Amino acid sequence: MKDHLVALVTGGASGIGLATVERFTSEGYKVAVFDANESAKEVIKNSLKSEDNDVFIYEVDVTNHDSILDGFKGLAKDNLTPSVLLNSAGISPPLNPLHKYEIDDWNKCVSINLNGTFMVTREFINSYIENKLSKGSIINISSIMGSRASAAQAVYSATKHGVVGLAKSVAQDYAHLNLRANAIGPGVIETPMTNDVLVDENVKNHLLTRIPLKRVAQASEVASLVYFLATDESSYITGTYIPIDGGYLSS
Repeated sequence: MKDHLVALVTGGASGIGLATVERFTSEGYKVAVFDANESAKEVIKNSLKSEDNDVFIYEVDVTNHDSILDGFKGLAKDNLTPSVLLNSAGISPPLNPLHKYEIDDWNKCVSINLNGTFMVTREFINSYIENKLSKGSIINISSIMGSRASAAQAVYSATKHGVVGLAKSVAQDYAHLNLRANAIGPGVIETPMTNDVLVDENVKNHLLTRIPLKRVAQASEVASLVYFLATDESSYITGTYIPIDGGYLSS
């Protein structure tokens, strides 16, 4: 297996991360997953349609730099040199106006959504340089809240704006190494993170009034965009933010 067919996915045991693991494996990639979920191996195994998949799962806490370093040591031990990184690990914290926001909730969201993305990206780039790879792609999962804001979601919006800025900066820093970086802005996607919201028909119907396509997306649709950005089909796309929101931001 060639190095450029090895992908690293954070938060790969659920939602968009899991859908992308499924897509990469179906396309013949070896996939390494960093996930803090102790049941990640079982979840991913049950989700994949075939037993014949090259998926390597590492219990990694993206808020802990030592844990991330251990994950990359595991990659080296397994002779995996990923040239694709999907930063999908993230949380949607409680809703609160800023003056009532709990400090611990703020710090947790920043630690996972922003700091974790930075630290994994940092070590991925170090690996990319040390292994003298000739091409690579980093994709950050942001949100429609990475280009706008909403009441009671200051920390979520701040972190999702942050990972967009991070991708754009990385794109400029490492273009000379043919390492591309982009951010994706999903809208309303059916994932475990949104299930609690979408189960309320009134809330769901209200959201659909803002979406020109009048439907909620599947995680597999986002995975298709991730796959496109990972491959040579998008070889001239870097440093950008691409919404995938059914037209939400157009209204």
